[in-house]
Amino acid sequence: MPWGARRLTVTVSFGSPTSRRRGASRPGIRATNTVWLPITAAAGVLLLLLWYAMSQEPGPAKTSATQAALGASGGRAAGAAVASAIPLPTVPPPPESGCVTGKTLPSGIGTRALRVGGTERGYVLAVPTAGPRARPLPLIFNFHDLNQTPEDLEAYTRLADQGTKAGFVVAAPIGTQMRWNFTRSKAVGPDDVLFVGALLNDLVGQMCLDAGRVFAVGYGDGANMVLTLACALPGRLAAAVTVGSSVLPGSCAKPATNVLEIHGTSDQIAPYAGGGAPRPVPFTGVVAQPVEDRLARYASALGCGGARQTSRDTAAWQRTVWSGCPAGHDVGLLAMQGAGHTWPGAQARPALGPTSVSLSATIVALTYFGYTPTPATSGLPAPAVSAGPAGPGVATSPTPAAPSAESSGPAASSGPATTPASPAAPDAAPRAEPSGQPAAGATPSSSPGRG
Repeated sequence: MPWGARRLTVTVSFGSPTSRRRGASRPGIRATNTVWLPITAAAGVLLLLLWYAMSQEPGPAKTSATQAALGASGGRAAGAAVASAIPLPTVPPPPESGCVTGKTLPSGIGTRALRVGGTERGYVLAVPTAGPRARPLPLIFNFHDLNQTPEDLEAYTRLADQGTKAGFVVAAPIGTQMRWNFTRSKAVGPDDVLFVGALLNDLVGQMCLDAGRVFAVGYGDGANMVLTLACALPGRLAAAVTVGSSVLPGSCAKPATNVLEIHGTSDQIAPYAGGGAPRPVPFTGVVAQPVEDRLARYASALGCGGARQTSRDTAAWQRTVWSGCPAGHDVGLLAMQGAGHTWPGAQARPALGPTSVSLSATIVALTYFGYTPTPATSGLPAPAVSAGPAGPGVATSPTPAAPSAESSGPAASSGPATTPASPAAPDAAPRAEPSGQPAAGATPSSSPGRG
């Protein structure tokens, strides 16, 4: 069963908000919420779960957590990415897993460094509190937008906060000069596919990760990077959620990553219909591709049939799913009606356009990756959800502060990892070359800018 698919027995209770709700500081929560907002948001997550359960085919049989952890041995058309100007390096196979060597990393969050190709690169790593019995952990990469600091990315998405409470390790790589080389061009900077591949290998060797549950999330140009990874590293990423992406590489032969795109229909930076303002150096010639055409091309590369199913469940979004995909795979789209280049459920950033409050993109991503949200983790009066026929990712409810590795977070993977997707970029201002990478711990900007 694909990562997005869920066969669920659902009981909905619209009781009073839980005492764990913390207002606007939580993803998708605002101090001005009426009773209808949490009801709509909670119902939205359920609709997504039910949609995937009904629209996808059963996947491969589940493997054990240990098997999943070890894994395997480890000319531009309009809207296409700029052609690469350098020989593309090959990411080596992963090293011996920390599940075998017994290596581990302490819980907590901090900035770390890794030397790749003679250049020191940085990332922020958040490791959840260990449960009573250790088991392979799922990993999420979170990619920032152009000119966006990792601190601002976390303030905007709250993915490390929510993800670690759900039992995920969350790594936020930092792009050179706060940008991503999703075009794999020397003019943009070092090869970020090599960076992410090396980072994944390094984390696999340092701790016990589940090779079948490695995921990626990206916003804006970070989402573009995720799509580039999905095409360039088949077999390393199981699923990805991209918010506001704009470009899929022209060459994407055999991806294996499941992808869910979330995109505002009134996005002025990465227009839903494609096009938009010209991008300056070093992204000259990069043009936003129409969202549905781009995803259809990815679905075809993934091996899905050409047919798609579209439904409008609420006034807030329209969902599309590509059918006829190989067992265990899916491609989907949530078109947020009237929303801009924004993260649904996040604090409003008017310069980027309207922000949808009908659902939390963070909770949707965690759900897509196999986690069942609860009132404590989503901040919403979530319905009681129990798993029907066993499917990947369906798990029991965690405690909010320190979820048990035995009963919280996503369930063990159902098969080998698949390919990654591309990152995305936040901002409504004109795109411009960033000034440089701020020091770790720098004060986050109120809005990641492009110029």
